[in-house]
Amino acid sequence: MSDLFEGRTMTEAYKFISAGAAHTFTFNFQPDKVTFYNLTDWTGTAAGLPISVWFRDLTTDTDAYQQQVIDSSAGASFNFVLEGTNGFTVANTTGGQAETRTVITAITAANPCVVTAVAHGLQTGQLVRITDLGADMPTARGMDELNGNRYAVTVLTADTFSLQDAITGEDINSTAFVAYVIGGSVNLITHTLDYSTQFAYDPIEYKLTAGTAVMGTNDDQFLIEVVKYGRVVELGDLA
Repeated sequence: MSDLFEGRTMTEAYKFISAGAAHTFTFNFQPDKVTFYNLTDWTGTAAGLPISVWFRDLTTDTDAYQQQVIDSSAGASFNFVLEGTNGFTVANTTGGQAETRTVITAITAANPCVVTAVAHGLQTGQLVRITDLGADMPTARGMDELNGNRYAVTVLTADTFSLQDAITGEDINSTAFVAYVIGGSVNLITHTLDYSTQFAYDPIEYKLTAGTAVMGTNDDQFLIEVVKYGRVVELGDLA
């Protein structure tokens, strides 16, 4: 559904009957923890695995943290097992909000003015705003005349583009501008020059493949609990 997270704890749950084979599940948000409860195997002994847990950023692909039942009649007879094969595999699709800001590495004093920003990803006709230049920075960066202004771009290479007036489309002549020194940013504005195309957002699909070590045998009944925490605080080493 969405990867636009607003700082709330989010949960969802699923029920299913296993086919005894690996399966890829799609969630409505990016989870921090996913727990698979094998209800059929809940009291199984001698390798029964009723609980399998995946943690985002703490679990290597294919790993599953599992609780193993040793003796269903003894309350303390459980082991925790790290399943290193056929556990979980992250299968997210690519997407999300594309990068809208690129660092400038060079600007020519020429007509037209040409900006170098490595792998800028722009398209001819898009509008950008040039920022973080000029004499007001802690260290003067040059090209004061461009700072804060909006321009259309003409892509020359994957790393360079020229600047045009956003209204008239005329080339920007920077031959008399303050010489470029260092730094600066090019920030994408969503519209093209004629406002016909807007910057698109490509949502990510959050997918997790549960392997055979998690899925149990055919006809096992499962409940999945999916959680995204509202806040996770990194406390570091408390030693």
